[in-house]
Amino acid sequence: MKKIPYGISNYRTLKEENYVYVDKTNYLEKLETIGKNLIYLRPGRFGKSLFTSMLYYYYDVNSASLFESLFKDTYVYNHPTSNKNNYYILKFDFSGISTNVVTYLDLKRQFNNRVLSGIENFNIDYRTSFDCKLIDVNKENSEEIINKFLNYFKSLNKENRIYILIDEYDNFTNGILEGDANLFMSVVSTNGFVKSFYAVIKEYIGLRVVDRFFATGICPITLNSMTTGFNMATDISTDLEFNSMVGLTHYEVKELLNEYEEKEQLYNLMLENYDGYLFNKNLSEENRTFNATLVMYFLREYDRFKVIPERLYDNNIVVNYGKIENLIKLKNNDFYKDLIEELLKTKEITGDLRTQFNLNADFDQNDIISLLYYFGYLTIKGEELRNNIKFRIPNEMMKETYNNYFIKLLKEIDIYLDNKKLDASVLEIINEGKISILSEYISEILKLSDNRIFMKFDEKYIEMLYFGLLVGSKEYKIYSEYPCMNGYIDIMIQGNLKYMKDNVAIELKYIKKKEYNEKILEEKRQEGTLQLKRYSEDERLNITKKYLVIFVGNEVKILENIE
Repeated sequence: MKKIPYGISNYRTLKEENYVYVDKTNYLEKLETIGKNLIYLRPGRFGKSLFTSMLYYYYDVNSASLFESLFKDTYVYNHPTSNKNNYYILKFDFSGISTNVVTYLDLKRQFNNRVLSGIENFNIDYRTSFDCKLIDVNKENSEEIINKFLNYFKSLNKENRIYILIDEYDNFTNGILEGDANLFMSVVSTNGFVKSFYAVIKEYIGLRVVDRFFATGICPITLNSMTTGFNMATDISTDLEFNSMVGLTHYEVKELLNEYEEKEQLYNLMLENYDGYLFNKNLSEENRTFNATLVMYFLREYDRFKVIPERLYDNNIVVNYGKIENLIKLKNNDFYKDLIEELLKTKEITGDLRTQFNLNADFDQNDIISLLYYFGYLTIKGEELRNNIKFRIPNEMMKETYNNYFIKLLKEIDIYLDNKKLDASVLEIINEGKISILSEYISEILKLSDNRIFMKFDEKYIEMLYFGLLVGSKEYKIYSEYPCMNGYIDIMIQGNLKYMKDNVAIELKYIKKKEYNEKILEEKRQEGTLQLKRYSEDERLNITKKYLVIFVGNEVKILENIE
């Protein structure tokens, strides 16, 4: 049985040590056909580094003798291209640059070191003798370093040319962008070291020293900033045929699960938590892709312990909600509250996908929405009228991340959660399948918040509190707007049989104080009761407790267990 390659991004290691490999080599001939200088953008943890490593071993002149052992049982083994093992590979990896620095010079030094490291590896791989010791990373610019090396290579008059591979071309600049837009702008400006570095590469492509260029990254904002220095690359990120070049398709995940008896259960669980990403508005639901690293984490844990892991997200993977906050508040815009309110309440938002950004102008809402999309915090749901796109939060992992941010917003208005009441609420749900303690505590929070976070106080706000306070427990799984055959359940709590026997459905209603009367209350009561009864007709859910909760203002007016 093959091993699960969690955290492994070296293609040769993966193949030689008998790890599972999901074959992506069918894209090689497509890449060669579409152009010589390509950019491919995807959120983090999708498998870009492994794909880049596969390109290295396929095109590297030194790896020709390894072709059979590394590519047997893949598509390209029987369909090799004319460029197989035909290049000297100059590979740069910018993924390890730390953005926890505060000065331009620190970043420049790190960038120079990464450039020099790529050249040193080239020397080792191809026994060239470019003297790296003559380079002073503290004094020289990256464009001087790469220019000296490429000019040296040109003088060798080699028969084969260079293929430049860059993994995470924008890693460090995106890191800056999340915290310091001004530092980012100085790095990629006309006089910045990033633009000058790529301008030199462009020059040597023109001189036919460099024949091909392929770079992965997360966001086009760095690409836009360096366009005048490097304007010949084609961004293939939204092309239909490359939607699933990294990440895992539904079919690929099902294939990985074929040897497991519980494959349907495991697939559905991963579908909820890791799936949801779409990178072209014209594609349908079945074309959505999974976060590859999360899938491999899940399978590795399941293989080790033969049970579904209690934590579905590794601490090394889980997204820090602080990154969402930094992006939403970028450039001190004045609309971030409206944006986060809509996302937290509806899990969706409509906007225009930006492929270019003007860093010298104020960002509008479409700019921020687009950045959230590129970083993987939103994904495409479908096309709206007038070419607008409906974006949505991709999956349960991201919903949990946004709700953690909501809890932080509560703290910002001095509402600190009472852990004793939270613990009592959770124990009541686990042991008795009841929500009375939790509902009363939410009423207390509503009285304290007094519309200080969002202006539109409604049942969605209350739903956020139920979800936000209960999320993250191993005893149950909680969902907001959970789909069933007859609608969407406001809050669904599915018990883990090891700890909790009940599956609880909650329907929430809200009436403004000024609109309240007995007739409206009864209408809401009848409406909610009928909805819960319809939801319980979905036998797949095995709902054992159904609660109708009606708030009038910030107080619980009705809390009923519907039989």
